[in-house]
Amino acid sequence: MMRAWAAVLLLVAASASAQPPRFGPNEGQVLEIDKSAGEITIRHGPLPELGMDPMAMIFKVADPALLERVKKGARIKFKAGLLDGRFAVIAITPVKPERKESR
Repeated sequence: MMRAWAAVLLLVAASASAQPPRFGPNEGQVLEIDKSAGEITIRHGPLPELGMDPMAMIFKVADPALLERVKKGARIKFKAGLLDGRFAVIAITPVKPERKESR
């Protein structure tokens, strides 16, 4: 009986660890895009779940197609996660500029 419970606990732990931790959504601004390296540099606000202060940081992208959604200088919302032990952008969405009311 004890072995059965140990096996169940191992299966639960293995399935939980199969999903890498994900962080966000967060906001930032695209500073650079390097499509050949699959990287994006983002100036972001605080990332409380990681204990990070605002900074500019280079992220890998989980899918190179994500880089087609944004341009340098764009304001974005993004989610990060761990990819091969490195922080990576796993989702990204441009933020539309607010429209100013005309008078």
